[in-house]
Amino acid sequence: MERREEHYSNYFVQSPSSVFHDPETEFQSPSHSDSVPLVLVRINESPRYSNFLKYSENNCVYEDNDDEKRLMPLRRLNSGWWIVLQILWRFLFSFGVALLVFYIATQPPRPDISIRIGRFNQFLLEEGVDSHGVSTVFLTCNCSTKVIVDNKSYVFGLHIHPPSIKYFFGPLNFAKAQGTKLYASSHESTTFRLYIGTKNQAMYGAGRQMEDMLQSRAGLPLILRINLISDFRVVWSIINPTYHHNVECLLFLSYNKKHKQATVVRKKCRLVS
Repeated sequence: MERREEHYSNYFVQSPSSVFHDPETEFQSPSHSDSVPLVLVRINESPRYSNFLKYSENNCVYEDNDDEKRLMPLRRLNSGWWIVLQILWRFLFSFGVALLVFYIATQPPRPDISIRIGRFNQFLLEEGVDSHGVSTVFLTCNCSTKVIVDNKSYVFGLHIHPPSIKYFFGPLNFAKAQGTKLYASSHESTTFRLYIGTKNQAMYGAGRQMEDMLQSRAGLPLILRINLISDFRVVWSIINPTYHHNVECLLFLSYNKKHKQATVVRKKCRLVS
């Protein structure tokens, strides 16, 4: 008695849009979701079709025609760029973490800035006539100021932008100067000398008042303002802590008859910010 193998057929549901499109059915049906025709496609099951789904999910599709039967590989996306992006992202992340750890381990403290008023080499008030024929008092002065920078960092040097220096008599700014770039070495206290002066500056009404105060016992009050900006360049400009130093000094000048020049009799400096 012969044993007969029975082969059963499997049925899969296929979307109707890929098989046919019936305009009359579309208009007669109130909703696509209410009545969707099912199309059954038959795939004969046999051992050679057993890996159909597996190949389809991976990289091959089995094509069954009467004339030709073959495996067709699916196109895969090029993964080379994806690998490059992964490597680049991990490198940047690791580099950022390393910079953060390096900055925390070597974080420089805020530098200390102090000011010392030097002597006035010249402070002269003279009467004269300006270019318009107006009688006024002209001021010629020249003085020096010491800026002491205490850099407490053991690793990094301190870069100081060109400082701004101004002298005021009340609200009147009669002298100003712009210094040069400065550099304070690591773990050192460095002294810089700054100069400021003016020549034949017309003072008009303020000139006579300054002359009277200079001859008085109280002295002539002047205000010195110095603005400094410093920074540490830890890793180029990626990590660049910046500090602003605004110093204001109040000093009193008195005329010394013995030496025939103005000298500083009292002074007081404070850090504004």
